[in-house]
Amino acid sequence: MTTHWHQLATPELSITVGDHTSHEQHEADYAGIWQITSVHDPRPLFVPKYCGMNFEFISPLPSPHFYEPRISPTELVVEEAGKRVTLHQPPTAGHRVESWTTFQIAGPCHIDWTFRYQLHELERFADGRSPNTHIGFFFASYIHRPENKAMYVLSRDAYQALMWAQFCTSLQAEHAAIPWEQDRYDLAFSEHDYGLYASRAPISFHVPLFLGRRDEMAFAVMFEDPHGVVICHGMGGGGFVEDQSDRNPAWDFFLYAKNPAANPSGRWRGRLIYKKFGGRDDILREYQQYQHSLGRDWAIPQYGPNQVPQVEKQIS
Repeated sequence: MTTHWHQLATPELSITVGDHTSHEQHEADYAGIWQITSVHDPRPLFVPKYCGMNFEFISPLPSPHFYEPRISPTELVVEEAGKRVTLHQPPTAGHRVESWTTFQIAGPCHIDWTFRYQLHELERFADGRSPNTHIGFFFASYIHRPENKAMYVLSRDAYQALMWAQFCTSLQAEHAAIPWEQDRYDLAFSEHDYGLYASRAPISFHVPLFLGRRDEMAFAVMFEDPHGVVICHGMGGGGFVEDQSDRNPAWDFFLYAKNPAANPSGRWRGRLIYKKFGGRDDILREYQQYQHSLGRDWAIPQYGPNQVPQVEKQIS
């Protein structure tokens, strides 16, 4: 029997991972983490009819409103005695990209995720052998009714100091993309690519993670490495709230690699955390623990004025 969704359970969280099938309130064509609830807050984190970590776009887009990953079939595979779930998408109709998105229990309020891709036909990219061409993957998480729509990132761009920046776009898909501070982020997007990842924000990030708050809860997405990571904010991508007095934000990210011919396959890893908020420093300790789980030493950076000149943006 085909399985369309699976429940992951940790001491604090209930996480439903599912494919593009509709189920109860959940609408069709949204695959990823259908929902998360916590023992500390039983309300759904994500907009019930949508989801989180939804694989939405493959860039460059050949036409407007081309939600290729959402309209391509996906199969769900449950492994590790029910503690790991993979969404496998065979080669898509447009770009012919095959992908695997995996979610695995990693702690009481922790889910480790991996995204892998494989390109099957480079000719699907108009200029696929040029170093100026890219392949990009956009993921959206639609947050259900947070009073504070902002994301928080560690940035050096204000006051020449490392500090937490509160970032919230005023208009959907305008100045929404936050790259790494060493990334020029000079991609040549198509005319159809979305401003959620194509319209650059006035700040960059220093540590590859973002934090969002909803009442007493903290939602954080962390990345193993900053290369090819762009953090994105959507002020109303999750649709209107029930009384239409506001819109639900989307806390998103974009993953990319230049020169598809040189990068026909690739991988990004990270960790998702949903827990009772214990302060911003707690989030940095969580990131340190995540790096330690990968066998790396990572020192929590010092807040305040830069001790050395800011590194010139040099990633081409």
